Amino acid sequence: METDRLREALERAGLTEYQAAVYLGLLDQGTAPVVDVAERAGVPTSQVYDVVRTLEDRGFVETVEGDRLHARADEPGDVLDELRSTGELLADAADEIEDRWERPDPSEHRVSVVKRRRTVVENARAAVEDAEVSVEFGGTAAQFADLRPALEAAAERGVVVHASVNGPVADSDVSAERLADSPITEVRHSHSPGSFLTVVDRRQGFLSPNVHTDEEYGVQVGDDLLTFLFHWSFLTCGWVPAERLHVADGDESAYISIEEFVRHAAVCWQEGAAVTARVRGRDTDTGDPVAVRGELVDVRLGPDDEAVADPTYDRLGGTVAIVLDTDEGEVAVGGWGAVAEDVEAEVVRVERISE
Repeated sequence: METDRLREALERAGLTEYQAAVYLGLLDQGTAPVVDVAERAGVPTSQVYDVVRTLEDRGFVETVEGDRLHARADEPGDVLDELRSTGELLADAADEIEDRWERPDPSEHRVSVVKRRRTVVENARAAVEDAEVSVEFGGTAAQFADLRPALEAAAERGVVVHASVNGPVADSDVSAERLADSPITEVRHSHSPGSFLTVVDRRQGFLSPNVHTDEEYGVQVGDDLLTFLFHWSFLTCGWVPAERLHVADGDESAYISIEEFVRHAAVCWQEGAAVTARVRGRDTDTGDPVAVRGELVDVRLGPDDEAVADPTYDRLGGTVAIVLDTDEGEVAVGGWGAVAEDVEAEVVRVERISE
């Protein structure tokens, strides 16, 4: 490396122009009178003593007292460590700047593609921290552990959180025992590997492959139509086949999708049980938040409102709606993107099932 480049590197590591010049001069000259070093390095004699003392304090040089003050470059172990740590710091800073620069706000971009999986995970974490209604998380045990504090904080705020952990869970926190006190609404585990996939409040979706790819990338969406595709993938591929590990409240079932509610609770209703449900959603005319509670009196599937006693998920892939008998009369509740019904359901909670 040329001397000018070396001097520039030392200055970037925190040395002043004069300190870098004196240190390089001592490296070249060995032990030498300080005033001679100053002359060759172009440093004012009036300042060189302070410069040398500062370098000595930082471990760059050591001084030798005599008729004149001499100095020499100290053994460079500590200096090398400092320079290398500074280089690592600058490299990490460069990576972080690049990462943050390419990190778009999903709420302002319908679709964005990023280069790193960690960008997707970090953006998902930020979205979970601001979640108000629901979170669907799918990922590895390590990714679950990474986002678990944010998921639990969201659940503590009343957000319905469904977490599906994919792949091996050995030596991890993913077990019924270790999740016993977790506020997360429900946690499931699938032995099959899967992608990192998180849906937040139906408006933000995050996807990044964990397997079967040699190149990292991620996709982020900020649109309720596109996130519906993420949700349906999560539901059918990651959630339904998985084994239940943990439920925060065993006395209450919470469903993020009306399809799952119909698949479970409506079966009981078809068999003659009385089902009382509470729905949090939005008025389909105004978009305003609404909450309704009542007894299930009808289940409608498909354009002809067909009755299916035990519907499978392929039958639930079309139009699905329920009718609740509330204190204000009957209210029709639809699923994601409902238009014809009175309410678009965001969360359905079963309060009671009685024979």
